[in-house]
Amino acid sequence: MIAIGCDVGSLFAKAVVMDGDKLLASRIARTTGNVASELEDLLSAVVSDAGASRNKVERLVATGAGADLVPGADLCEDGVACVAAAAAYYLPDVQLAIDIGGQSITALLLDPDGDVVNFMRNDKCASGSGRFLEMMSEKLNLDVSEVDRETAAAKGPVELTAQCGVFAESEVITHVNAGASRPDVMAGVCAAVAKIVVAQGRRFGSAGHYTLTGGVARTQAVTRIIRQKLPGTFHQFPFDPQLAAAIGAALLADTD
Repeated sequence: MIAIGCDVGSLFAKAVVMDGDKLLASRIARTTGNVASELEDLLSAVVSDAGASRNKVERLVATGAGADLVPGADLCEDGVACVAAAAAYYLPDVQLAIDIGGQSITALLLDPDGDVVNFMRNDKCASGSGRFLEMMSEKLNLDVSEVDRETAAAKGPVELTAQCGVFAESEVITHVNAGASRPDVMAGVCAAVAKIVVAQGRRFGSAGHYTLTGGVARTQAVTRIIRQKLPGTFHQFPFDPQLAAAIGAALLADTD
């Protein structure tokens, strides 16, 4: 079955075209203003990348906060179910998936069959999320894509004590004004993000095997610390981790 999975998050929209469990093409686009038009362009582009046409697509499954905005969607799936489907299918040993999105962190506990036993979402505060990382990067005149390169030059990461984005921003400015180097401050930000993610992951106790998904899981300066601090065996998601929910949505197209 040729299926499209489209995940519309708070910061980015992600679309994939899949033939069964084979990823044919993927696209990620920042959502800005006219979301419906942007999604139409995104879907057209990813189908073209896959060398297909819309009439060859059997199902379009939408997920994410903006799922109802996806034009022509055949059905909408919950984001938790989509991340779980992708993690369980490609990483069957995984018991815990931690999805670090634009505005929230969601920890999913999976049973041996890959079904969601329980999940916990931290969405009351953006701390630890993609938006938090972006905000702190912007204060340091960095694009979030430059974080790994910048932190590689860190010699003594600063410590951030505040978890609230507003107070953390103030701490970042204070460290900069005190003469701390940008790599050291950015490394401190990454350590603060990782600390919040680890705390979320530990809420279910220790998991023997886990994976990380979502946009922040692309940032090695964050995931490296998570892997050091979180007990268990880490399994790398086999595709771009930011695509996990979209891939899960496409996988679920064949089960509904």
